[in-house]
Amino acid sequence: MKKVFPIFTVIVLLIVVGVVVAQSGLPGSGWKSGQTIQNVGSADAQIVLTAYDMTGNPFTCGTKSAIPGASANFLTDVDCQVNAGFLGSAVVSADQPIAAVVNVNNKGTGLASGQYQGTDGADVATTISFPLAKNDHNGRTTTFYVQNASNSTNNIDATFSINGVNYTKSYTGVPANAMVIVSPTDTTPTMPSGPGNFGSLTVVGTQPLAGSSLEHQTSAPVGENLQASKAFIGTDGATEVFCPLYRNSHTSKNQITGAQVQNVSAGPVDINFTFNVVGGGSYGPYTETNVAPGESANFYAPTLGGGAIPTGTYGSAVIESTGSVVAVVNDKGTSDGNERVTTYACFGTGGTLVNVPQAKEHFGGNTTGIQVQNVGNADTYVTLEYKDTFSTKSLTIKTKNMVAPGESVNVVNLYLLPSAVWDVTSGVPADMVNTLNGVVVTGTSDLAVIANESSNGDLATASNQDTKNFEGFSSN
Repeated sequence: MKKVFPIFTVIVLLIVVGVVVAQSGLPGSGWKSGQTIQNVGSADAQIVLTAYDMTGNPFTCGTKSAIPGASANFLTDVDCQVNAGFLGSAVVSADQPIAAVVNVNNKGTGLASGQYQGTDGADVATTISFPLAKNDHNGRTTTFYVQNASNSTNNIDATFSINGVNYTKSYTGVPANAMVIVSPTDTTPTMPSGPGNFGSLTVVGTQPLAGSSLEHQTSAPVGENLQASKAFIGTDGATEVFCPLYRNSHTSKNQITGAQVQNVSAGPVDINFTFNVVGGGSYGPYTETNVAPGESANFYAPTLGGGAIPTGTYGSAVIESTGSVVAVVNDKGTSDGNERVTTYACFGTGGTLVNVPQAKEHFGGNTTGIQVQNVGNADTYVTLEYKDTFSTKSLTIKTKNMVAPGESVNVVNLYLLPSAVWDVTSGVPADMVNTLNGVVVTGTSDLAVIANESSNGDLATASNQDTKNFEGFSSN
């Protein structure tokens, strides 16, 4: 076996089937996770995943290989030597640069599922931020998982900012690589719950941290849906932030979007929000003034401008601020009578090369749509290169027309690829059905990319599982 040099690391949360609400904060049982690790280097990669329980004890999950651009998949309940009911964190190491996406679900007992980025080992920080925290707001609560991303003991302080009031919780002596669960139900003073109790969270450690959030039903016998997102660090903040997908009552699923924007600067800020519609036209800017440090402002599509945005529209959003901000987008709709919800983190910057570790093409009953926003200053063509994880199948496509700054382009259902939008450079789109891919997205202007996975109802293999998405990884 090739020796592994753990130069490149990614940090992720792990859950194994059997976890219940008393342990994880999640409703019901049957929760587990899978980790897809993409080789974003130039040579074959050997990838090692090591799990840690909440006391810092390590457990091996083995070694897997991946060619450049492709991915390896680790299933916690299959590859890791842990017991059912395990809840913890992990460090992924490789001898090539890597990017990771985590899928948390209760498949087997329910339809809930969420995805989020793993944290690059170079992107940990002593202060991390979450723009959206709920405490039984409209029946939904956010639970946070914060990992000690160091080799030393860590003391961690969490501060929720809800309706102008701070609520705190401290954790002392957190072991190396271990995680703690931060819940709005366990604070001082006790946080009120119910409609209207939502805001933001800031976490500070004496050593570097990584984190993720899971928004879920406050109470349910079986979890029906789930939203997942990453934590932000200070360098993620920007005075201009881009959200590739934003919509108002879009499609028959009535998909509606809200953006939560957190002030991560030292003083109050004014925030302007502009919605750019696919096909032309824009709405806004809509403004929230004097947002305090650590607090958030909400931009909900149906109420912006007193209901000025037409129903059925979709596109992208640009957020401008007088100080540094970070933002997440919540998107909800209804499919087959079930509420479907998902979350992604908006972008303070982009890159001319963006990696997407996991893109399903009618694989296991799910398909991934990829939304690409031009966040640079010049028009650009956009190219996507797909590589299947389990075969030699590949596909490369390129936009027929250039994408203008601030605008976006979407691809979903490769076998129905619209020839008016995309050219096929290599491969056969129809051959990609039943593939699990790593994707590389490139352009000559900076790009921001999100991957949105949903059950593919147009084929008989539809899973009816919850929608979920994550952000692409910029390599330059």
